Amino acid sequence: MLLPLLGRAQPAPANGWQPDAGLGGLMLRTLVSTAEGLLWVGTDDGVYRYDGTRLVALNALRRDGAVLPAVPCNHLLPLPQGQLWLGTEAGLYRFGPTGRLEPLPLPAPDGSSHAIEAVVLAPGGRQVWVAQAHSGLRAYTLAGQPIGPLVKNSDELQETWPAPDGSLWLVSHGVTRQLSAGGQELGRWHTAPQACLRPAYDPRGQPWLLSTAAAYRAGPGGRLDEQSRWDESPPEQGAAMVRNAAGPTVLLQRQVLQLEWTPGPAPRLRARFALPLPFRPPAAWRGQLQPDHAGHWWVFDMGTHGCWQWAAAAAFIHALPGPDGAPYSVRASVRLPDGRLLVSSYGKGILTQAADSPLAPLRRWKTATLPAGNAPVLMGLVPAPLGPGGSWLAAGVFPLLQFNLRTGAFNRLPMAGQPQLEPGVRALVRDAATHRVWAGTPLGLLYYDAASRAYRPYRAPGQPATAPPPLAGRLIEAVCPDGQGHLWLATPEGVERLTLATGHRESFGPQAPAARRVAVDGARCLYLAPDGRLWVGTHAHGLAVIDPDGRGRMALSQHQGLPNAPVVTITPSAGGYLWLGTYQGLVRYQPASGRLAVFTTAHGLASNECNSQAASVDPRDGSLLVGGVAGLHRVYPDRVPGTSAVPPRLLLTGYTTLATAAEASRPYYLLAADSLPALQLGPGLPLVDLQLALTNSLDPGQARYAYRLRGWLADRWLGLGTTPQLRLQGLPPGNYTVEIRAESGQGVRAANILRLPLTVTAEWWNRPLTWVLAAVAASAAVYGWQRARLRQLRRENDLRARLAADLHDEVGSLLTRVTMQAELLHALEQGPPARLATLVEDSRAAASTVRDIIWSVDAGVDTLAALVDRMRDHLDATARATGRELLLDENLPTGPEQPLPPTLRQHTYLIFKEAVTNALKYSEPGTPIRVSLGCTPLLELRIRSTGAGTGAPGRAGQGLRNMRHRAALLRAELTVGPVPGGWQVRLRQRP
Repeated sequence: MLLPLLGRAQPAPANGWQPDAGLGGLMLRTLVSTAEGLLWVGTDDGVYRYDGTRLVALNALRRDGAVLPAVPCNHLLPLPQGQLWLGTEAGLYRFGPTGRLEPLPLPAPDGSSHAIEAVVLAPGGRQVWVAQAHSGLRAYTLAGQPIGPLVKNSDELQETWPAPDGSLWLVSHGVTRQLSAGGQELGRWHTAPQACLRPAYDPRGQPWLLSTAAAYRAGPGGRLDEQSRWDESPPEQGAAMVRNAAGPTVLLQRQVLQLEWTPGPAPRLRARFALPLPFRPPAAWRGQLQPDHAGHWWVFDMGTHGCWQWAAAAAFIHALPGPDGAPYSVRASVRLPDGRLLVSSYGKGILTQAADSPLAPLRRWKTATLPAGNAPVLMGLVPAPLGPGGSWLAAGVFPLLQFNLRTGAFNRLPMAGQPQLEPGVRALVRDAATHRVWAGTPLGLLYYDAASRAYRPYRAPGQPATAPPPLAGRLIEAVCPDGQGHLWLATPEGVERLTLATGHRESFGPQAPAARRVAVDGARCLYLAPDGRLWVGTHAHGLAVIDPDGRGRMALSQHQGLPNAPVVTITPSAGGYLWLGTYQGLVRYQPASGRLAVFTTAHGLASNECNSQAASVDPRDGSLLVGGVAGLHRVYPDRVPGTSAVPPRLLLTGYTTLATAAEASRPYYLLAADSLPALQLGPGLPLVDLQLALTNSLDPGQARYAYRLRGWLADRWLGLGTTPQLRLQGLPPGNYTVEIRAESGQGVRAANILRLPLTVTAEWWNRPLTWVLAAVAASAAVYGWQRARLRQLRRENDLRARLAADLHDEVGSLLTRVTMQAELLHALEQGPPARLATLVEDSRAAASTVRDIIWSVDAGVDTLAALVDRMRDHLDATARATGRELLLDENLPTGPEQPLPPTLRQHTYLIFKEAVTNALKYSEPGTPIRVSLGCTPLLELRIRSTGAGTGAPGRAGQGLRNMRHRAALLRAELTVGPVPGGWQVRLRQRP
């Protein structure tokens, strides 16, 4: 007897289907998940491993054995030991945890087809059932060997399901069979030719058979007793089904139907909810419904590209349907005195919602129309009777308006002094302390003057009426009163704090003083928290905060997990949360803990893009009203689901090394049996890219990653944002530990942290031992050079001392005897007197020259004191011979025994002698000659004659050329020429 029709299931409160971008280009046939959260997908052209962001072909993971042919894969079976069994059109394969792929024998090697229709694990996990097309099925050991007889089956199998009682169910079009564990048939049930009856067991262990329209009790002798029906539309068709303890889930052609068992001794099936599919199924529908390890549902059609995911969770974001079910873009929403919700939209006009239906569709308010002109939407609405006749104040894109609550009429309000201009209003807000309404516009700051029923530009008290308003021409994006006589203003340049009583402004932004310097340029929205902190949403930098002490700082950016930089709305909720509207989702942020969660279309948003300043708190129930480009959303912050029973898991799925040899650079994919690698960077391997994945997460693209290196940068955590890749390069040599952590887009931390040892080596020339050896070698070379130089200098000094002694003893003695004899002959007048006088003078000159030569080569007089003594002796002798006054001024260091290089001593003395000779020769007779010698610490010699000279040395003079030549050898500066009152020669040593 047929039971009454099962009550129709109500639509699920939120859709929540999320298309998967990584699988969108594939034509899937099967999908399974492993314990660590990775997905294996069988497609029309092979098998792939999917970690949520990357697809890797199985042949790229294979390390040994056969190559998988590019044929369709119909079934995949992951085993707890890490094995993956593959049923393909070309036969049966097994992929081991070490990367070996091997073909397995077919159940019927002589069958007409090698295609595998099913691969399932028997209850108890000790054997695997494999079905071969048009041949039958056979049990296999876990080692891959067929056992037992071949169970014949010529029908095309749609499902092979091992039941908890040990039996095996075979589902084909038109017939369903039950076999014992040994392969004997226990029952057979027939249905319509194109229908499939899929088995499910109730809590009492009794089998039921389900089609796309009804549920039947499986009776003996092939009898079917219909117990419930949810679709009267014949004919019944095949349906994919997922079984769980609470009740089966059936995939229909347009929806997913969640059933549940009724309590009591005679459980029956009833509908829990129906979830519409996110796409229009094709005519030849071959839909598949597959659950993963974390409880998510995956839906795809075997004949088309793409895959969709859904996470079963309590709905807390509700997209409110618009008129005619079409998308609509929302800018402002407010609760009216009669309880209705007023919503202003782009293109759809003014919409309303009934007071008692918070999730009801929005309807047009036909009598509420904006004035003609460029005013497609309300930019703000002040819910207070401040306008003429108790009307509300409103603002469109251009006109400033008054709103009649009773009729819905909007009328223009003038702007005093400039009636011809229509300012583009960006914000309209009421100061609760003063009840004054402020409007932010591209022309500056305006306020509503109730006496004149017009808007006026703000002027500071006492400012002349002829002076321009202080904010004239400034674009004001948002206005936030603090209730204490100040306004916070958001502008493209930053944020300003305006003191209304004085007109004083404090600026916050990139160009502000250090305490107020913060990247709030491009400020879009403001929220003043009860604790006095001002939160600022910017266009390019994320979220910033200005503390009560006036210091600004960045609070949240893309590096900390924002899905993108623009923050266009800030709305508070209980628990200290801030809800941030962005262009890529809605963010829940808790400043006290720094935790954040990102919600997208996967959680019920009609679109991820929120509109600027289009969010508010509904005073009726505390829910949030968030407007976006696809509609208005009602968000219940207290209904946000907690963490999943299966926490996310962080995996290292592979790494790529960049080596100096191109053939050594390749990606290396990790398998289940692999341990984490020990990383190395060095001269031949300068770069490593680590490929990360956060599994068991609804939206892997929103997962956030961070890393640190133990032993570098004070072990500080560095954010990677949502990039699942870590590149290591350019690190100083040493031993490190790389630690990586991750959290889901909803702020749920991964259950594990990856830790990998890292060794960084340097080029041979950049290693510490090399530098030590190089330093030792350099020191030895310098030491050897110094020793050789000292030996050479000692030999030169010995030679100079011996030469000076020989000259003194031999030549000096000879010249002394010649001089003495000449003087004796001159005294005895034994020759012509003139000749004897000349002989005496020449011999004396020769002896003096020899003494000079001996002094110049003598190594014992290489000091500053010896040079001074020699110069003094020469001046004394010259003064006695000429009767002239020759004066020597000394400016010497405290230690006159300071050594002088022999070349410097010799050339300085010879330049001195030549200069003194020229001074005596060309100066006025009887005038003094002054010589000064300084060493501070560079040597400087100056010879100056006073009085009018009798002549000047010619340019071709040999003495002047010699002095210049010697100065060049010393790399010194020589100046010769007239000075006021005389002539001067100056020799100055260069640094």
